[in-house]
Amino acid sequence: MTTQTVSAIEHSIEKTNDWLDELISKGEYESRDQAYSAFRAVIHAVRDRLVVDEAADLASQLPMVVRGFYYEGWKPSLAPNKERTLEDFLAHVKSSLGGKTEIDVKEATAIVLQSLKNHLTEGQFQHVRQMIPDEILAEVWPG
Repeated sequence: MTTQTVSAIEHSIEKTNDWLDELISKGEYESRDQAYSAFRAVIHAVRDRLVVDEAADLASQLPMVVRGFYYEGWKPSLAPNKERTLEDFLAHVKSSLGGKTEIDVKEATAIVLQSLKNHLTEGQFQHVRQMIPDEILAEVWPG
């Protein structure tokens, strides 16, 4: 493996840790594990609501490490799902948390979505936002 490749991996790990630190500073997580679990659950719910091309476009703006767990378990043939309400979307996030009941699902969703807004280009943010119904986003997605 070349030094350049190792450097790219290390940079991605650093960026991923920065994102987790940002989530921890804004949420009430007891550990990095909780922040990671919330992050993973919310980006899976977002990904599953997007058409395949838009999901891939979003992935292209994520750090390499995040991109790996973003794609984990994805079934593109089922995209996009038909969630139309905030309740359905939050239920999707909750099911992705795998029993981590100590995490406030609505708060975690809002915090992760704000973080995505902070890290995506404005154009990508708007494309993703347009693909998710306002009924879902009104209370949890900024802007």
